[in-house]
Amino acid sequence: MRFRTSFVFVAVTAVLSTVLVGPSAHAGTFPAWGTVPSPNRGQLANAQLGVSVVAPNDAWAVGEYNPGLPPTVTGRRTLTEHWDGAKWRIVRSPNASFAGVDATFLKGVDAVAANDVWAVGFGEDFGSLRSATLTLHWDGTSWTKVPSPNPAGHGLPNDLYAVKAISPTQVFAVGDFGFPGDALILQWNGSSWARVANHCGTGLRGIDALSTDDAWAVGSGTTCHFNGRTWSVVPSPKPRPAYGEIAYSLLDVRALAPDDVWAAGTRTIEQGEHLFTLPLVEHWNGITWTATYSVPGQALDGIDALSANDVYAVGTDGAYPMVAHFDGSGWTLVPSPQQGGELQALDTTPGASVLWAVGSTYAGGGKTLVEQAPSATQGTVVGNTTVSGATVTWIGRVNGSTEADVFGNYFAAGLVAGRYTFIASNPGCDPAVAKVMVVAGQTIAQNLDVSCT
Repeated sequence: MRFRTSFVFVAVTAVLSTVLVGPSAHAGTFPAWGTVPSPNRGQLANAQLGVSVVAPNDAWAVGEYNPGLPPTVTGRRTLTEHWDGAKWRIVRSPNASFAGVDATFLKGVDAVAANDVWAVGFGEDFGSLRSATLTLHWDGTSWTKVPSPNPAGHGLPNDLYAVKAISPTQVFAVGDFGFPGDALILQWNGSSWARVANHCGTGLRGIDALSTDDAWAVGSGTTCHFNGRTWSVVPSPKPRPAYGEIAYSLLDVRALAPDDVWAAGTRTIEQGEHLFTLPLVEHWNGITWTATYSVPGQALDGIDALSANDVYAVGTDGAYPMVAHFDGSGWTLVPSPQQGGELQALDTTPGASVLWAVGSTYAGGGKTLVEQAPSATQGTVVGNTTVSGATVTWIGRVNGSTEADVFGNYFAAGLVAGRYTFIASNPGCDPAVAKVMVVAGQTIAQNLDVSCT
């Protein structure tokens, strides 16, 4: 659970305004992010929590939905969606089946090939807090439930949160079991799942691998490495009491090379009676883990890297889905479509610099959210108005408005490609007007100099 307060949102917004420093910092630097339509099931909340891209015309997103209608038992059910290069479609998937199960969640997905995809999660009994691991396999035709171990027994929690498919005969799934939540690692050998002994301590939330003998798993303040024989904790940064930090929670990890590994998550801060979170990124250079705290946003859920100086992380700024970028020197906010919600996972198309992020919006109690960069249909406009808090309005293929930050900077992302009229205004000032051609996948710079006497 993340604790968020209005105080944190104001503070973080102020920080973000210092990294969005004008059009020259963005135009031509980032590909434009845009939303891609995705379906929903049932009448209530939907969410996508994991994504894996096999090819430009083959990607999977997994998560959960709430059917919300009798006679179906109200509670979450598995949600799997497939991208065929043109459209996201829902694909039927199994659910956990044990006495008393109230909900089933899918938390992670990874693919070896188009006909060899794994999704993991768990089923839960809300009354007893009992849960059981869930592993699903896609063989190119359908999803099948595959038996998996529950080391805590059938009366305690057994949860899976992430999966890494290295080969058809080596797949790792990670999570936690029992109370207070010990690290759980399962391994698929091509015919069955088995629990792997480990020294990782607390529960795990993310996993990635470079090879069969070089893998990383991360969790609640834990970074754990697999050398082909054993899993062992590697020392990593810990909470700093002087800053009110009481916990670090790493939620995702991405390995580029043995000396270039990235992990992202949150740090929980105690301030009086309140708890809130801020983002956290850690980097492994082959010798040690180093933490970075000056990252935009309030929480990071996913991370991926195209190269050592081209790294993306996704999460939320407290109100909107958020994308952050590392260029080799520091982290900055990337303009992305503004609708209430959170991005939960991130993956890159193999062999191409195309990023896919999935999550959920707050609309209608929770709807699926998919974003892509560079967008095939939408573009972004950034600029400066010279006036703090100026209103920027656009009229064209879609209409909308936003407010410039304290430095006069603004951005409008997720605009359908085409011609637009941009207007910047402020009470008592002469407005600025400009014609802008929005190009799919591109970030365009357009200053709007509001004249105030």
